[in-house]
Amino acid sequence: MKKSNIFNGFTLLVAVACLLTFTLNMINGRFLLGDFMVYYTAAANLISGGPVYLVSFYGGSGFYKYSPATLFFFLPYMCFNFKAAAVIHFFILSAAYWYAFMVIRDLLTDYFPVTNIKHGTLLLSVSFCCIAIHFSREMFLGNINIILLLLCSLSIRSFLTGKYRQGGILLGIVILTKPYLLILLLPLVLRKQWRALAWFSLTVFCGLVIPFIFPGPHKSILMYGDWIQSITTHSGDFPGMTSLDYLFRHFIPSWPAWGILAIFFSICSLVALFILQNIYHEKQQGAVAGNSATNFTFEWFLLIALVPNLIKTDWVLLLFSAPLIAFMVFCTASRKQYWWIPVLVILLFFYGANSDDLLGRDLSHTILVSGLMGLGNFLLVVVALLMFLQSKPLPTAQSSGRISS
Repeated sequence: MKKSNIFNGFTLLVAVACLLTFTLNMINGRFLLGDFMVYYTAAANLISGGPVYLVSFYGGSGFYKYSPATLFFFLPYMCFNFKAAAVIHFFILSAAYWYAFMVIRDLLTDYFPVTNIKHGTLLLSVSFCCIAIHFSREMFLGNINIILLLLCSLSIRSFLTGKYRQGGILLGIVILTKPYLLILLLPLVLRKQWRALAWFSLTVFCGLVIPFIFPGPHKSILMYGDWIQSITTHSGDFPGMTSLDYLFRHFIPSWPAWGILAIFFSICSLVALFILQNIYHEKQQGAVAGNSATNFTFEWFLLIALVPNLIKTDWVLLLFSAPLIAFMVFCTASRKQYWWIPVLVILLFFYGANSDDLLGRDLSHTILVSGLMGLGNFLLVVVALLMFLQSKPLPTAQSSGRISS
């Protein structure tokens, strides 16, 4: 990455946003990083032999719910007390936000027809501002969703450049952390990316085996049992107000309990048909190799953005739509289709403007419990799909030049 692409207005925006968030939280006594406290305490218990799962480490819902393997990534923090570790973690998340958007920008400019853009840095900044509410909450909680989004973005970039080992390892780490991201295997399987799948499988296998070495077979078996129980309990109790299932249950009292599975498999089937159609057209076009990379990348973005609508999760996970939002911003500017702007503004209001400070506590609560944030996300996915189908890619990925900084 060139220096001219690093030291730009977007870098300054993220730096100011992170430093301002850090300073205000410190001044107001809100530098709590509750989710990070859960990771930190669970890692400390792993070393001391204490309980890791089914024990609340922070408030009522502060349970550690990631895999035992993921816990090993938090062990280096044990070299510091919690306060120092929290500060380090905060700035790691800050760097992850900056780097994730830079990788997303590179993917868009390398594999999508977004040419003739003179203010790329401004567009990237606009894309970041669209998820500002989710950024603020993630930094307050100290969650690691942005790190997972970064790893997903680096993984698809690795696959596109033929680095299957690197991409498979990165994807394996992501899925060891949050197994519901297994849906990202859909384009890999349908596109017969066997080398990528082999490295992914090896990574997951190694990650599952490591706890049998430390803390040992007996302890690890108990941990895996507790982990499964923790996931089951969390899924059953968590409202998941961004999911389509919640939206249907909110407005249709007779909505069946199996509705969430019906939605999941229906949408996955539709996405699979979309991928298969892309593959069919790629074979028909033959030599137009760039189309394959463009389609693959969009399919990846699409599946990541759909995650908050398919599972029960906290609304901060809506930041997974950042790649698709950036795609829509760049596509609108590149093709000068400004009639999309009013539509995007309305949808982004429900998706990313739900804040007590902006809307007031009552209105903000109403939007959240009505499932409108999740609906806004799903409609953004639909609009992104329409934009993608409307804008046919250029013959080769190389012909779509980089935007200027």
